[in-house]
Amino acid sequence: TPTATCPPNLSRASDALLRQAAQAASQIRSPALRSQLQARAYMTRARQRWLAAGLQAGDIILSINDRPTGSPEQLRQARETLRAGLPTTFLLRRQGQERSLQAPAQPVPLETSAHSEVVYDEIAFGEGWLRVIVNKPLQAGKHPAIYFIPGYTCSSVDNLPAIHPYRKLIDSLSGLGYAIVRVEKPGMGDNLNTGDCQQLGFDNELAAYRKGYEAIDRYDFIDRERVFLLGHSMGGVYAPLLGRELDEKGIVVYGTVHQTWVEYLLKMVRYQNPLFGHDLAETHDDLHTLYQLLYEHYYLGKSSKELYQNPSYRKILDRDFAFDGEDQILGRHEDFWREINRHNYSEAWRSTGSAVLSIFGEADFEAVDDESHRAIARIVDQAQPGRGTFRLLPRTDHSMIEVGSMEEAARLRGTPEYRRYLQERFNYEIVTMIDHWIQELIED
Repeated sequence: TPTATCPPNLSRASDALLRQAAQAASQIRSPALRSQLQARAYMTRARQRWLAAGLQAGDIILSINDRPTGSPEQLRQARETLRAGLPTTFLLRRQGQERSLQAPAQPVPLETSAHSEVVYDEIAFGEGWLRVIVNKPLQAGKHPAIYFIPGYTCSSVDNLPAIHPYRKLIDSLSGLGYAIVRVEKPGMGDNLNTGDCQQLGFDNELAAYRKGYEAIDRYDFIDRERVFLLGHSMGGVYAPLLGRELDEKGIVVYGTVHQTWVEYLLKMVRYQNPLFGHDLAETHDDLHTLYQLLYEHYYLGKSSKELYQNPSYRKILDRDFAFDGEDQILGRHEDFWREINRHNYSEAWRSTGSAVLSIFGEADFEAVDDESHRAIARIVDQAQPGRGTFRLLPRTDHSMIEVGSMEEAARLRGTPEYRRYLQERFNYEIVTMIDHWIQELIED
């Protein structure tokens, strides 16, 4: 069960659906809609809870607790007032008329687990606070710990649904006796005064993960001589940058890359687009355009908005990079990606000083191929003979789901059928693989 109370500086966030509705406005960038927050999408998903709060489909929320929602920064500040135990007042426009509505501020449920005690903690970060969450094993004594670093999206890691691969991974590892430590990325979950995730950069998030790691020293149930990093996807990009600074015993990565970000983007378009049915000859021509686009954006410093005026670039930015017309690429600020490109990951892996397990899923088309994972193991092994290990996880996609092949993974992605795969086909072999590697390292 979770601890009964949260630490004093971070009260529990209010109703998750209200916060998700508020978060949606930060994704509306067109001038006509930027200042309007609409409830209709969330009415469909949780109609009874919205009706209980008094909201109706088509309502436009103009302010929250007297804080306007007219810009991303205003929205972020308003969203942080949605806290359990505090009144929540909306000013909204309904059918052309403004009206005030007070809604109950119900707390987001605390996470529970049959495999561990879930401890809620916090740590200061800049002028604000980050939420730290720890899965403490039920067995007595000191435990090895895994510091988990997730993928790139602006998503909370708190109280994930049972279907979520991270939930299955964390519950399984904590059930084997590992303490699992995670920190919310800036701007997410219960965090306070940490900025807007979608406007923050890669280096800011790196600093947050570095700060969150310090919390490990607080827990007397963690064996500080047996702490490991586990990075998934973008978490595996952060891992060597953290690993060369910290004192972990080992690093595990899955579904990641090690080359420059520009190199990865070229490979992404080259190999992923044909999987989704794009013509190979068209893809070849698109790569010529992409070379030019990436050079201008990453090395000449031109903004995405400026480059979007070029019709050839516009096609690629719309189709392959979910550009919002302002500054968001794939759901993160354009500077987030440019900061990634400035780091030397081969040097970081060479400098970690830790043993490394690099796992590639055979059906992981997001990681494109096994080149990066094999290179990571090779770089570590050259610097520390015998300390870099590559493993292949057969038939498994980026989300650690057993799907068969990359072609099948591409076909399933985004379909209702894939939800059944999430429920039934998480590949627990990755848990066994990680556990065996850590235990061998501990015994050595």
